Amino acid sequence: MPDYVHVLLGLALGYVISSYVESFMHEYVSDARPKAVRFWNRAPRLFRPMINTHFSHHTIHHVRTFRSSHVTQFRSEEEKQKLTEELLQRGKHGRTIINGAFATRLHGEGVFVFVAPLVIFFPVFYFTLKPIAFLAGCVTLLLPPFMSHFVHPYLHLPFEEGQRTAPRWLAWLLRTRYMRAVYRNHFLHHRYGGVSNFNLVLGADIVRRRTRALTEKDLAVMAEVGMPLPEEAPARTVHG
Repeated sequence: MPDYVHVLLGLALGYVISSYVESFMHEYVSDARPKAVRFWNRAPRLFRPMINTHFSHHTIHHVRTFRSSHVTQFRSEEEKQKLTEELLQRGKHGRTIINGAFATRLHGEGVFVFVAPLVIFFPVFYFTLKPIAFLAGCVTLLLPPFMSHFVHPYLHLPFEEGQRTAPRWLAWLLRTRYMRAVYRNHFLHHRYGGVSNFNLVLGADIVRRRTRALTEKDLAVMAEVGMPLPEEAPARTVHG
């Protein structure tokens, strides 16, 4: 096969795997159900990475922040200060959450939780693919931590604000049709309590039937907070 076919094969394999791993880990660790969290807490030393990941993502990012809207992390400076003080009392993990912009940016041990399930595929790719396909696969295998660290913070800003504040290369990326779909998918993930639409690397949610379709009301709220709307329905939802 020509080299470009091997490159495409590596990119495709890495993408499919990263999308599936992200969707699965997001559902069963980051937004795990209370029953699973209670089970982990029976052996906290063994399950500490999962407990901490769930706390930082679900408890802090979903429950304790962005209460008023998808684009407003704190309702007041007092609310932010109160949460900061509570997190500082948790020690190292609390400081990690603060340094990660209150769990909007991948930071600290969260990197390990995101990358660890993907690590097994690096040697698999290395021993089964041509070198050029292996390198291509490595690129797409690293998409989940890339999206969580660099892209996710901007998914919680109005689109135009993100365009003003993001680095030029990232602002261009956020304007693509793919990233506009990521905006909408993540909006639905938060709007309905973290029970669907898990992917930032789109695809596996659809195959796993973990998606929720946009409604007219969803589109109206998206318009109000400055999320990018589908091109086929640009303005009809602005006034709800």
